[in-house]
Amino acid sequence: DVATTNPNDPSFTKIRLSGKDNWVRLKPGMDQAAAFLETHRYAALVGGSMSFSKWEGTTVHARDKVAYIAMRYIQASMIDGSTDIKVEGPRAGATYAMNLKAGQKDASAMAMASDWVPVDMAMAGDWVPVDMAPPAALVGEDLAVPDALGNLANADKVANPDNLKFSEKLRTLFIGEDSGMHVNNFLWAYNVDTRQLSRILSCPAGAESTGLQGVDDINGWTCILSNFQHPADWETPLHDKIKSTLDPLIRANCKDRCGAAVGYITGLPQTAQA
Repeated sequence: DVATTNPNDPSFTKIRLSGKDNWVRLKPGMDQAAAFLETHRYAALVGGSMSFSKWEGTTVHARDKVAYIAMRYIQASMIDGSTDIKVEGPRAGATYAMNLKAGQKDASAMAMASDWVPVDMAMAGDWVPVDMAPPAALVGEDLAVPDALGNLANADKVANPDNLKFSEKLRTLFIGEDSGMHVNNFLWAYNVDTRQLSRILSCPAGAESTGLQGVDDINGWTCILSNFQHPADWETPLHDKIKSTLDPLIRANCKDRCGAAVGYITGLPQTAQA
């Protein structure tokens, strides 16, 4: 049962979903049905947070047992104090890291049959909240004033991460942007040992960096697969400064804005990796 206004009935539990208060009551024996038919409300009812805005790609660094998640924007329910999450931003987003461990228990003190439970994300130990955090180099930076090209976020840092892929051989996290704050979306590489961030690919203005894959060994070579889509997908005010110059060029080279490209980066022998 779901009520969108307070039913003043203690058998209902208040949850927050899609920016609105809901009061939810689970009918006896309907746990499985609710989990599949009302997944978001059921997750909130049993203690899951529905407030991340906007959670995108996830990848796992298996050797070190770390999961990375792309938080494309940090805004709305993540910053306004209306839920169990409250951080400061930036709107340009961040890529978070979470340690994964075995031997964890759920809210009912039941053992969780997994060796890959995130312990920095929601709860740990005696079900006490702990903080999840991004590596410092993977936090975007909003600009108070747009730069000369119109970027709304620092172009030397990741903004609005979307696609993630981890290469175990390279010990490197690859991050593709789908940004409303960078004039061009970029593909980035972050080495977890040196903690250095490198911009390795730029897409045509307005295009999204997507289709990301990291292949650690194919015939002895390591390859990074990438593509872009929807070039010249103009936004205001982001592209106002460059649109008149670049629109005819992109139309001429990208099939009147309907073209895309798929490619790979290689030259990295698998046998040379540490």
